[in-house]
Amino acid sequence: MGILHQIAHDRLDDDKHYLTAYNGETWNGGFDLPFVRTACIAHDIDWPFPDMAYADVFSFIDRFDTNDENGLVEVYDELIDRDSCDPFADSGAAVDAFDVGEWEPLLLHNLADIQRTRELAVLAGRYVPQSDFNMKNLSPPDTN
Repeated sequence: MGILHQIAHDRLDDDKHYLTAYNGETWNGGFDLPFVRTACIAHDIDWPFPDMAYADVFSFIDRFDTNDENGLVEVYDELIDRDSCDPFADSGAAVDAFDVGEWEPLLLHNLADIQRTRELAVLAGRYVPQSDFNMKNLSPPDTN
């Protein structure tokens, strides 16, 4: 078992948790899973989330009136509008911070996005039918 797989196994009980992202599946539309996959390839690391359930909050945001907003920050501000620890006005500034190695504000930005995504998932859990939560299994197909 690889180190990332062990960390995921030790910290995430797949019977009680699932990974959640906001538009996190495709490179041009999201960021999370493509970045993790590419990092695993670059470091020759096994996929750390076998048999982990996954839901994308973006898939059911259209069940709410967000004034035609669809970005994470904008949707969060429309529906919840709480302060966050995000030091950046937009994700472009976070990319710039990554490029120059400003790790603390980048971590704060990621924590803010985690908080926003979680709060949107909790809100949707109160108002969106469970059948609209499209859960996926993150295990790649076994090609052996």
